[in-house]
Amino acid sequence: MGRIRGSRLLAWVAAGAALLTALTAQPATAAESPTMTKLSLGADRFKLTDTSFVSATNKLYNDHLTKHVDLTDVVTTNFTTNSSGAADSWMNLRSMRSCTGTETKALPPVGTKNAWCWSSAHTDDTTPHWWPQGMSTTGTADGGDGAIQDRRVAAVAWHYRTLSGETSAGCKTNNLLKLTFLDRDTLKYRHVLLVEPTGSGSGFKYVTGHGGGIVWYANYIYVTDTAHGIRVFDINKMAKVDTYGSGVSTYGISGGRSSACGYPYVLPEVHYYKQAGTPSDCSGNSIDPDRLCFSWLSLDKTGGGPYKLVAGEWHGYVDGGRVVRYQLNPTSASSYPGLLNMSGGRTVIQDAYAASRYRGLQGGMTWTDAQGVLHFGFHKGCGTKPGVYSHTWVGDTRAGTSCAAGGNWAAGPPQALSHWPRLGTQTVDELWGLTEGICAGSTLRSQHSEFKAVPESETTDACRHHTGAGNLSLRTVFTVGFSDPAVQNLH
Repeated sequence: MGRIRGSRLLAWVAAGAALLTALTAQPATAAESPTMTKLSLGADRFKLTDTSFVSATNKLYNDHLTKHVDLTDVVTTNFTTNSSGAADSWMNLRSMRSCTGTETKALPPVGTKNAWCWSSAHTDDTTPHWWPQGMSTTGTADGGDGAIQDRRVAAVAWHYRTLSGETSAGCKTNNLLKLTFLDRDTLKYRHVLLVEPTGSGSGFKYVTGHGGGIVWYANYIYVTDTAHGIRVFDINKMAKVDTYGSGVSTYGISGGRSSACGYPYVLPEVHYYKQAGTPSDCSGNSIDPDRLCFSWLSLDKTGGGPYKLVAGEWHGYVDGGRVVRYQLNPTSASSYPGLLNMSGGRTVIQDAYAASRYRGLQGGMTWTDAQGVLHFGFHKGCGTKPGVYSHTWVGDTRAGTSCAAGGNWAAGPPQALSHWPRLGTQTVDELWGLTEGICAGSTLRSQHSEFKAVPESETTDACRHHTGAGNLSLRTVFTVGFSDPAVQNLH
């Protein structure tokens, strides 16, 4: 793993300082309320407590999941058979490919550095059951040379969606979570099941959630659990299970053998940060003043120490979702290294803001420029119409781009945002994003009423004119220049 450097700003702060200063100085075009409002937090508002699974995971890892693996194993081992030795192409490593056709509408209308789409071999690109959500990378996790365990990898969280008329159970439980590790050098990827230890480490179970936000920091991957908090998984505890293959629908340990819904690898949970109680509503209609809906995450290493884990909310029908920045300990810390900073048994909050003039935020990030101004970048989805990228800052009062105005970004809709500063000694200054959608074909629409045809009158919808039986992909992974004015001038 490249060394985590806790004291230096990311390279892009200096590189983009002139651009961001100029943006800050722009006159307001709509002098109304500010786009972001700093919140005064009292008592334990938005603070989390930690449930540790470290002891249980260690027992599970040492006594039961004894076939230990690392990132290299996960992104390079190309299984051709299942655990019984029968040929099983579902077990193969899969490959990202060039985006074509409708997929190009799910790419930003600016110069892209990279644009990839998911494999069609097993319908990762068009399945209505699995939906890609949060994303983070070793470029963010490391901050030095962009590598963890000598691999340069992106991680993407997917949740399972049970469709109308289907039963949510077992390995087809609604909101079942898996994680994909994508090697940026080979474009090979593999899915891994996220699991939680049970019985003090004698077994394990799958975990559920929307997976809307993830952050990779050192050996830890943080994953949102919308109504409850944030789960943390340790890549140093990854293991291979005994029974795997496309026909396997069991999980956990039974009769001394482990399985994980067919997947060959599991990634165990080590911490679970929970808020007290659950929000009154996370459907996007109203905002609970005292509890968060953990919709997305990102990592902010700027502005000097400490690093910040940035948690944001999606509220589709009201403005004012909160952005809360939790303090992260450096990997060299004597207590909770690489984990959230704790005081009095609760997490420490750096600051919190309300996105006062935004709604529908599906991804976001923060950074502090060389002049000390705090900036925000947001992804807003507009269904399968063009979405919105918004760059704003503390003190900004400009009116933002709306879905009704036609958007300014990728259709899809866009999800997570993540920054990749360096590849080895080279500064790349990449802003990573992804889109999640599909255009439902006539077969899917006829079987499941939640999928509708797009009217011809919706002239900007990426799925307009699709009348075929099969689904079309709007699922992309892309990178653009972070300090590209064509990106950061958008609002």
